Amino acid sequence: MPEITHNIEEVTNSLTRAAAVLADPMAYLTVWGQGCAIQFRKNARAKGGKSFWQDVARQTVLRTVSGEETQVWVPIAGAHKQTGGVIRPKNARALTIPVADEARGKRAGEFEQGGRELFTLDIDGDPDTIGLLGYAEEDGDFHPLFVLRTRVDQDPDEWYPDEAVINAIGVAEANRMAATAGGVFAR
Repeated sequence: MPEITHNIEEVTNSLTRAAAVLADPMAYLTVWGQGCAIQFRKNARAKGGKSFWQDVARQTVLRTVSGEETQVWVPIAGAHKQTGGVIRPKNARALTIPVADEARGKRAGEFEQGGRELFTLDIDGDPDTIGLLGYAEEDGDFHPLFVLRTRVDQDPDEWYPDEAVINAIGVAEANRMAATAGGVFAR
């Protein structure tokens, strides 16, 4: 059986480096929390899209730092994307879900302001679907832009950094702070 030896000098050096980091836990937690917030924003921007994920990234911030923890705040829409769930309209009768390429990223009002008169075509079958919102083409055919729904079940679209990434950020920040005290922690 191999022997395992412990050197008191190595342990003392490690404890000295740990003490240097823990001497100011608020500073350590702040830089760790800032690093985590940066990772959240990177993950949001990596999702792409025109504006939704850019807005989520812009609004994601390090909210609080206490003696024991940090808290990264993400907007409700970003948190909802992470967990999924039911979406209902707040200030309208229905959600407008784009069904035409020209409607993606736009609101129904933009078409009306552009001179297109929109109307609703009622459809039966799904109790959560009110109808289709669109316009009449020159030949009289209906051109759907949006489906009108009273609710939508959104699947989770996970984007938060996982625990391993968050811990790696913490170790990197501890190493950075410990380096000024002359050492590096185990990874």
